[in-house]
Amino acid sequence: MIALQKKISGDWIDIRESANDQYTLNDILKISPNRLKELSHILKLDNEEGILEYKNSVLKPVFFSLEEMKYSSLSLEELEAHKNPLEELLFVILLQKMVCSGVIPLRRAKSAKTPAENLEINLIIKDIKNRLKSNPGFKKHPAVKNIFMQISIYQKEKQKMSELLPTIQEDKRPTFKQNFQTSFDRIFESIRKNYTDILAEENAKEFDQESKRDLLKLLSIKTLCPSLTDQAREVSRLRSTLMFAVVDKYKTRESLVNLHKEKESFLKMIDREKDSYGKLCIEVGILETESCVQRVSNRFRDELIRTLDRLVLLEDNY
Repeated sequence: MIALQKKISGDWIDIRESANDQYTLNDILKISPNRLKELSHILKLDNEEGILEYKNSVLKPVFFSLEEMKYSSLSLEELEAHKNPLEELLFVILLQKMVCSGVIPLRRAKSAKTPAENLEINLIIKDIKNRLKSNPGFKKHPAVKNIFMQISIYQKEKQKMSELLPTIQEDKRPTFKQNFQTSFDRIFESIRKNYTDILAEENAKEFDQESKRDLLKLLSIKTLCPSLTDQAREVSRLRSTLMFAVVDKYKTRESLVNLHKEKESFLKMIDREKDSYGKLCIEVGILETESCVQRVSNRFRDELIRTLDRLVLLEDNY
């Protein structure tokens, strides 16, 4: 049907040309903040096979409905019920492609909290001593040496103040104490500075280790972009065909029957994506491919959840 082909082609052109960033794409698909929240929630439930599980969970019910058409006519309501899930699937696939291409940057490791400006000195000393119990070699760290040197200076200054205080005239004692307090404050500032340096160094190491562990940073995920584009085009065609049948309900049965014949072709797209994960894992020397594939799929799911949640915040504040 010429009209159907025009709709399929037109819909895909609109989507393809808007798929350079998530905001422009959502302007076309018009997925509301409530739907974005629900989509994020759905993805969070797909915790066994991650993004692959989600894709199958949307596609399989569509073809189940089309199969039912062999025995009875599909109601418009049943066809239209697949509209939102297919739109959301299309959105997710293209978001995933943006992640793979680098348009959506991968999340960074969380920074370790540095001590507050007025963190109590006794808590810093307690933490340092606890670290030394489990790692005696920690005392060789330059910042640790500086902290203990400042503690020694503080103790000497405090003892000196105690010895001199009785000899100071009553009216001059406030100034005398303030002078020592100024010295104590410099010591405490130095201790906090060195403790902050320790935490910053640890944070840098943790960031580096997390980056090395992150499969999406380790694997060549950019190579998935062409297949994700193919997925998006086919899902767009599926969505356009169903929605065309809703609007032009006459003479569309043949198109829907032909669509059902493509069931295996659609589901194999997801199988090929799974196989691609396995090949990427092998390329970097991860031989436990089944476990690696699941981790990759779950990692994509987590990254897409993060992207959706950020979109919700933006939409809510707009």
